[in-house]
Amino acid sequence: MLDRKGFDLWADDYDKSVNLSEESNEYPFAGYKDVLNYIYSG
Repeated sequence: MLDRKGFDLWADDYDKSVNLSEESNEYPFAGYKDVLNYIYSG
């Protein structure tokens, strides 16, 4: 678990983390864009 400072550092690169995870189909963001598209298309 990240402490407050660690979370703030990670949050700066959140979009990058999501994209890298999505592209390599790895936890925790595999399928993230599919879920968002499903939510917003319904």
